[in-house]
Amino acid sequence: MARGRVVIVEDQRIVAEFFTYHCRDLGLQVLQACGTCEEGLAAIRKHRPDLVLMDISLPDGDGLEMSKVVLDELPSVKILAISSHRDPWTMLQVQRIGLHGFVDKNEQRPEVLSEAIHAVLGGRVYYTPIVNESSASIRRDPRAFIRVLSDYETRILSMIGESKTDDEIATVLAISPATVQSRRRDIMRKLDIHTTPKLIHYAIVNGLTRAEQLGQKKPPL
Repeated sequence: MARGRVVIVEDQRIVAEFFTYHCRDLGLQVLQACGTCEEGLAAIRKHRPDLVLMDISLPDGDGLEMSKVVLDELPSVKILAISSHRDPWTMLQVQRIGLHGFVDKNEQRPEVLSEAIHAVLGGRVYYTPIVNESSASIRRDPRAFIRVLSDYETRILSMIGESKTDDEIATVLAISPATVQSRRRDIMRKLDIHTTPKLIHYAIVNGLTRAEQLGQKKPPL
């Protein structure tokens, strides 16, 4: 059986209860189950657990941003993210941040969760296949946004994906609408996309609209 102290950060009560029972079945000590970033950060700082089971979408913030805070303050804490978000942007962030594991909620069989927990507590990285599949897909695509767009262009694309007008984007970025239009043309050329509806669709399926929303929704520190 596994040994370790766990904090659970999950806003869906039924899911949190499942994680709690499952961890206890594995011999783990569940210190606290939290439903928000604020509660989760407080619990992690208080208990300094061995492992955090972290949902990514939380009512008051983003689990990825919260994970950055935890890893910066408490680098010995291991974080296993568990989420139904599986878009390319999220998968890239999981790897960039350096999370110790990721389990796709869409494949949430108990044995997968057990394997992930054992691996992470044992000092190994555990990602369900979608993470590596997403990375491989980006490597194969010469026009993937991460390869051809600057961070600034990606930010503009994320706002286009939210159907913001040129004037609205210009206001947010403190630039002129003409500059937004020029950037839009550059983005479309680089991605080989030729209509705005297709550009919006691209931003949505790649998770970039979520990235923009989360940029406005930081976890409480």
